[in-house]
Amino acid sequence: MRLSKQTEYGLRAIVQLARMSAGAFVQSRDLSQQEDLPTKFLEAIMLTLRRGGFLESKVGREGGYRLAKEPREIRVGELVRALEGRLTVREGRASADATPGQSAVRLLNQKLTEATDEVLDKMTLEELIEQTARAAAQNQQMYYI
Repeated sequence: MRLSKQTEYGLRAIVQLARMSAGAFVQSRDLSQQEDLPTKFLEAIMLTLRRGGFLESKVGREGGYRLAKEPREIRVGELVRALEGRLTVREGRASADATPGQSAVRLLNQKLTEATDEVLDKMTLEELIEQTARAAAQNQQMYYI
């Protein structure tokens, strides 16, 4: 299972927006530059997130986008479903004449999909940002000369 470019870019943009904005509006071109994303594609993604109720927008010189809710109120699963729909692992057709092996694979795929939903729905945007910051801090090494 892989995230689409739309979902990947949307998550990158909303994480960056949450880090940059502190309630202020941020221009999409600034987000695009910070995350090295294609501006036109990002605009379409931001519109999807705005329609989903995750962002507010304002037109004009002082305009841009900002979060419509606090990061602790936004579930990552909600974001992913707004951008991509439900993430599923190869849904197979249920049939009365399925072999035991086909039934086993279908059941396993169903369990993986449910586990993915559970992980994404438990995590808030705030937790994702905090975990990302901790991971980045752990990866930085100090060199002394």
